[in-house]
Amino acid sequence: MNLRYLIYFVAVAEELNFTHAAERLHTVQPSLSRQIHCLEEIVGTPLFHREKHKLQLTEAGRIFLEEARSILRQMDHAIMLARQGARAEAGHVSIGYISGTESRIFSKLLPAIKIKYPEIRLSYHAMTEMELIAALEQQEVDVAFLPGPISNAELQSEVVLRQKVIAVLPASSPLAKLKRVPLARLAEVPWVAPSPTANPRYLQFIAEMCRAGKVHFTVGAEHDNVLSALHAVSLGIGFCIVPDYQKAILPGSVVARTLDFDPQPFFELSVVYRKNDRLPALAFFLNFVRESMAA
Repeated sequence: MNLRYLIYFVAVAEELNFTHAAERLHTVQPSLSRQIHCLEEIVGTPLFHREKHKLQLTEAGRIFLEEARSILRQMDHAIMLARQGARAEAGHVSIGYISGTESRIFSKLLPAIKIKYPEIRLSYHAMTEMELIAALEQQEVDVAFLPGPISNAELQSEVVLRQKVIAVLPASSPLAKLKRVPLARLAEVPWVAPSPTANPRYLQFIAEMCRAGKVHFTVGAEHDNVLSALHAVSLGIGFCIVPDYQKAILPGSVVARTLDFDPQPFFELSVVYRKNDRLPALAFFLNFVRESMAA
């Protein structure tokens, strides 16, 4: 059945006058009368009692009016929801990240997303691994980029980047003369290590690499973010190990060297979000992240 029949029928039923209903619908009375007659043929029974100067609903017409109004309300609701979905990109997404990841993720991702979804509002919050997990659980951020995978019943994680890791050394270090630095040689130098309370997953990653290489690093200092680690290395305190993409933020007083270790260890960065989050703008953001990182 054409939805137009229901719109015409409701107008006639409410006006109980073909002329007034036609004016309301911006059509002509003969055409409206034909549409109602076609509708009655489809339904299989008269919907109006027609007298010379009076129009009344039949019992079938009263029942049909109630259902027709319900259908039109549902249609209006469906249209409203569709329009809300189309405007979902205008929402707000709060993004958490570990300092240093912005050089690889945000530098390319964010300018592109602002072009595709210019009305999305984004806010950014730099935290440690554990702070990001807590912020997600407490709904202080909507999505976070941090080492994965994440074992949490409330959170979903998806790997978006696999990057090899590098050793960062003071430029004055004898090891800086090597193109590839063996783990055993690094073990001779103090290690600027990730804090176990702030960055446990990254610390676990390096510990697994050390076990595979049968070496033990001696901690010379701890850091809770990559900027602190690089500053410590620049002061000659020791070396640190960071993902390759963080070469973009190295200070001039340090050098990056490839690890002499096969196979090369790869660090995984994940995008993490709440499993039950139905924020429309977040869905747009996540789909864009998946498409962009895959490309």
